[in-house]
Amino acid sequence: MIRAGTGVSTRRDAAAALDEATAAALAQLGGSRGVDAALLFATPSLCADPGSLLARACAALGTRELVGAQSYGVIGCGRECDDPALAVLALSGLEARSFLVPDVAGNEGSVGDEIQDLLGGSARPEDLVIVLPDPAGFDPAKLVASLADACGEAAVVGAGAADPAMGRPLQWVGTQAETGALAGLVLRGSRPPRVGVTQACRPLTGLMTVTRSQGHWILELDGRPALDVYREAVRGPLAEDLRRAASFVLVAVPRSAEAPLATGNYLVRNIAGFATDQRALATPELFDPGDAIALAMREPESAREDLRAMLEPLAAEPAGAALYFDCVARGRSLFGVEGLEAGYLESALREVPLLGLFGSCELGPVGGRTELLTYTGVLALLDA
Repeated sequence: MIRAGTGVSTRRDAAAALDEATAAALAQLGGSRGVDAALLFATPSLCADPGSLLARACAALGTRELVGAQSYGVIGCGRECDDPALAVLALSGLEARSFLVPDVAGNEGSVGDEIQDLLGGSARPEDLVIVLPDPAGFDPAKLVASLADACGEAAVVGAGAADPAMGRPLQWVGTQAETGALAGLVLRGSRPPRVGVTQACRPLTGLMTVTRSQGHWILELDGRPALDVYREAVRGPLAEDLRRAASFVLVAVPRSAEAPLATGNYLVRNIAGFATDQRALATPELFDPGDAIALAMREPESAREDLRAMLEPLAAEPAGAALYFDCVARGRSLFGVEGLEAGYLESALREVPLLGLFGSCELGPVGGRTELLTYTGVLALLDA
């Protein structure tokens, strides 16, 4: 039977924060004996001496299967905490195997190989594969393909470590901390994990066809200049302030033939730039003529309703532990209030120990396959 305990601390001293969080997690778990694995997330100011911090954590928790990453903030115990913050989830009653892939950029395919070597073959439906990559420079398509090949029917969730703008973020396994790496943990319970994805956007248009493109530039949609289409969809003052509009009106990429713009069936990608003379817009993802996209509006009201709708079916059955991987563009910056998502999670899941982080991107299932996500929250439940 899966048991778990979680603890959160906002102390400014790293050792004191770790001691407070681990003590709370172990007390909820019922003691340090039998900890099979643990996750630890910490904000930058508490990561100055990661080696000492991780050695102290492994000793306190009684396990070397400790995995985590530097984050913008942490979620747990009904709270959302910015820097300084540290959170721990201790797990018991399941198989756990950790792995660390150094220099993941250019070696995305080795992530799947590492998972298969650990498990002696492909993962199983009862497995939850947690991945925490450094977001700097890796190829998302190659990483997702590698995970899909290795993980089969297993659920894959995770988040990118805190953005390199804050300095090279850390990823760790056991007492080893790296930058440019991917930290991972495979958890195998007796039942398949339950996973939900909640989005911060609502479709603003129907599907449109890319009729002309060049590299990352979309030149025409449905035979019309792409920027003209974008401005018509945005409307009002935002249509004249394209830089501000790009923060709210994004590209939706369908991943399901059935109900392609239904919640959980599409990805969201940023607008990377505008070319007013050419009446074109750019995206990080490449689109070819014939591809279908839509425009989506990022807004707190839709995000709140979508979070509630995602939680309702998942919370209908009890769970032993929960993990929540959240986009840094959500939380207080989206909802305008502190702790809204943590409050919703605590209310729905009640006494289930939960650990979460705010990351630079997310990984989770959309349209039945693992995808790199943005502006989403990914919830994974491990049944008791």
